[in-house]
Amino acid sequence: MRIAVFSESFEPVINGVSVSISLLAGRLEELGHEVFCFAPRYPGHTDSFPRVFRFPSVRAPGVPDYPLALPWSGGLFRVFRELAPDVVHTHTPFALGVRGQRWAARLGIPLVSTNHTLYTEYVHYIRPVPPALMRALAVWWMRRYYNRCSHVIVPSAATGRRLESYGVRTPWTAIPTGISFPEPPAGLDGRVVAGASPDDRLLLYLGRIAREKNLDLLLEAFRILLQKEPSARLVVAGGGPYLQRCRERAAALGVDGRVTFTGPLPRDVLPAVFSAAELFLFPSTTETQGLVVGEAALHGLPCVAVDAGGTPEFVRHGETGLLVRPDPEEFASAALQLLSDGDRREAFSRAARDLASALTVDSMVSRVLEVYRSAAAGRPLDDPVKAGIS
Repeated sequence: MRIAVFSESFEPVINGVSVSISLLAGRLEELGHEVFCFAPRYPGHTDSFPRVFRFPSVRAPGVPDYPLALPWSGGLFRVFRELAPDVVHTHTPFALGVRGQRWAARLGIPLVSTNHTLYTEYVHYIRPVPPALMRALAVWWMRRYYNRCSHVIVPSAATGRRLESYGVRTPWTAIPTGISFPEPPAGLDGRVVAGASPDDRLLLYLGRIAREKNLDLLLEAFRILLQKEPSARLVVAGGGPYLQRCRERAAALGVDGRVTFTGPLPRDVLPAVFSAAELFLFPSTTETQGLVVGEAALHGLPCVAVDAGGTPEFVRHGETGLLVRPDPEEFASAALQLLSDGDRREAFSRAARDLASALTVDSMVSRVLEVYRSAAAGRPLDDPVKAGIS
């Protein structure tokens, strides 16, 4: 098949969306399909993936790491038409998603879209519009956009149900992003990367450092935990607009000496960091999947996570981790329970690896291809999957 992909998030931006697209596109190419990616231009970046077409872009105020595509295409529609894709797959309902939707409609090409993000939880980036108004507009826009698609892919069943609550009537299928890592550098020590001593007990958060990730709760919970487990060290890996605020918050809580902020890490370094930690801590309430939760599970890390969004589909309470309310005391208590019980931690570790074994790139690609083929044939999917892991 020939697939045209449209996304604002694409390399060199690193987040769950761009990782998902890279894994999907790379495996599709290996299977003999042709993938054409349409993304915003990123100054100074040279594409490693073949067949990438870049729109002119500007840096967005407040989120400089995410260039915004401009409304003119500089002749790219002619390129798109000549490529003659069998299906268009958009990964955002906004600028480039709309462009992909319009071009698909203009040429009568079926449109599939993935809803990766709970956009209603990101409206604080748009100022000075009141958040309540922006949430209402976001819901209206998603309903309008996704109801014009042939099929919608979501990373978790919780996300599909949320779209239904918005009034989206297009059929949806839950297909979690598969997990894959490049080979790590030989001899790499994750404790060195984390700046940890041999006696430190490492607790890991990995992800975007942003307000919506609920990191203030994580730091407050760590302050409570540290009072009973002074050898604990919290490793916060990732970058984002809230990083300086987190540094300041850690200092204000008096825990900055026990918190390591690594900044963004190369993907091939992450397995060593996962392997060095004892627990994965995930406070976010806004995830559609929480890809890093599955990545931690793949490396045998038990997880303490907030019971919200799509995360509970990838953390089995009392089996691979503990799900808690968004309360610092409860979060800290759960982490301390696991830190103090090595046997339980080991059992959780084995179960986590088993759970993550279902999150393969091959499984993801196989199920996405089923959606593509049904859309291209103009028929409903025979058996749309409504569960995150099958």
